[in-house]
Amino acid sequence: MTSKEDNVRVVVRCRPLLPDLESNEEIITKIGNDGQTIQLANRQFTFDRVFDSDSTEDEVYLKAAKHIVDCVLQGYNGTIFAYGQTGTGKTHTASGIMQHSFEHIFDHISRSKNNQKFLVRASYYEIYNEEIRDLLASKKKTGHKNVETKTLELKENPDGKIVIKDLSNFLINNVNDLKKLKEAGDKHRAFGSTKMNQRSSRSHTIFTITMENEIGADNPDTSVVRVGKFHLIDLAGSERQTKTGTTGIRLKEAAKINLSLTSLSLVIAALTDPKATFVPYRNSKLTRILSDSLGGNSKTLLIACVGPAKVNLEETISTLRFASTTKNIKNKPIINEDSKDALLRRFEEQVKELRAQLEEQENDNGNNPNDDTNTSTTVKIIPNELVEKLRTLEAKICVGGENLIEKAEMQEKLIVESERELRERREKEDELRKELEQRQAEIMEMEDSYASLQEEVIALNRKIKKAYGFLKEARSELDDMNVEHEKLRSELLDSIRISEKEIKLTNALISYYIPESCLKLIEENVNYNQMTGEWDLCCIAYTGNNMRNEYELFHQQNDGYDNDDDDDRNEKFQMIHHNYDNIYLSYSNLNLT
Repeated sequence: MTSKEDNVRVVVRCRPLLPDLESNEEIITKIGNDGQTIQLANRQFTFDRVFDSDSTEDEVYLKAAKHIVDCVLQGYNGTIFAYGQTGTGKTHTASGIMQHSFEHIFDHISRSKNNQKFLVRASYYEIYNEEIRDLLASKKKTGHKNVETKTLELKENPDGKIVIKDLSNFLINNVNDLKKLKEAGDKHRAFGSTKMNQRSSRSHTIFTITMENEIGADNPDTSVVRVGKFHLIDLAGSERQTKTGTTGIRLKEAAKINLSLTSLSLVIAALTDPKATFVPYRNSKLTRILSDSLGGNSKTLLIACVGPAKVNLEETISTLRFASTTKNIKNKPIINEDSKDALLRRFEEQVKELRAQLEEQENDNGNNPNDDTNTSTTVKIIPNELVEKLRTLEAKICVGGENLIEKAEMQEKLIVESERELRERREKEDELRKELEQRQAEIMEMEDSYASLQEEVIALNRKIKKAYGFLKEARSELDDMNVEHEKLRSELLDSIRISEKEIKLTNALISYYIPESCLKLIEENVNYNQMTGEWDLCCIAYTGNNMRNEYELFHQQNDGYDNDDDDDRNEKFQMIHHNYDNIYLSYSNLNLT
């Protein structure tokens, strides 16, 4: 299927002043009447939508996020991620969008035709200190919240897609299940307290909903399965130690957060630079996960969250510049049809097999009537396990057209809001057209003739003042870019220094513990694995202490137990130790001392 380029949509949300920290601060942000411009410090930025401090969660969803969810329901991949300084309301905004999207998805299912089937899956994980942690792993295993969160590996499958190995996925068939799943994952999220935010996110979190839709399910030969993936990403906020006052573990967390956000900035800079030949997706796990969302197969929305106080002027400008650059990224989204990852076909095949087994069982019972009853009466014995399996599989598949009447009010509300949004867009187009005509008229004035020299001088002075204003704005923008580049350069130098320290420590450990001859042998036999991002050394599990005489060690540890006879001790040894009888190893002739 051919893809059409689609720019990343960018909206800005400005939170109110914080009553405890910013009650006496000056408000420096000014939002235009058109709802698309924001001005501060003699700078003006234009986005797809700008929400002021009075905006509600309903308004943000209907005017910004709803379009992405609609595309996911059509079979596209969709991504919404919240970006901004710490304490600007990213988690609050992301949570509101989650709640509305849950209802939107199942409302769509209820309004669909009866010949459509749906399968909805969900997962929830976070990136904490560059480690991927499954927020739902403990729920899947034990149901208790005090179980240690599972760390996962990032892989690349043969098709080039980034996947997370062993990530928990839950099948969902109603809104309440999705909400409970989110609440369960939130209990395991990494939060911390700083001077700027009492409940600061210390990790990037990703909530993913995979929605499979079989169109024309009443005719399996011609039906089509579409798979849309919806990622809602709550990025941790960028921090400055002088403002947040972080120390110890919190400072280390902030360094990792800033490093991953710097990698994200480098990826966006490369995607928007026509001369760039390489995009550094592999610099961090966050950018590898976002590789499809930025410049790939996805409909993407960035919500830039900012604060209105003057004390945060520099961070606000930095966020708006980041958002303005992101607008220029072009994605190539396509509708995903008959995906290899689709589970809906497999479930339907299992349902057919179970029904066939039940029919066979019923026929067998019909041909063997019970001897204690009338010959015209047959006893149909249906195994409970087959019935239970069939019910479980059918419950996982949602069928369109259910609860249509109950959702009528919500549907009418969405239609009204969509029509209002369409009218606003048309009004905005008219305003932009008038503005363009006005600018063209101003340009034409430069070629006009004047009745006297005095009129010409006045007109030229007026134009010089305008040109000087444009020059001041350009210089201000250049200064902001220099400050931003210097900040980025400083962060990169910090990351280089940290990497150099880690390299020196690693080299010191290698030189102290590994003989030079062994080190040379390791270097000759080690291979770099592109899929895992790690170095592999064959048979490392069977070297060193792993290959010591375990039997002797076991008997040395159990010499004091004279009551056990030799047979019992041998049986005990076989139960707790590995058997290497079928492993054949060869060693190089090294003279090691």
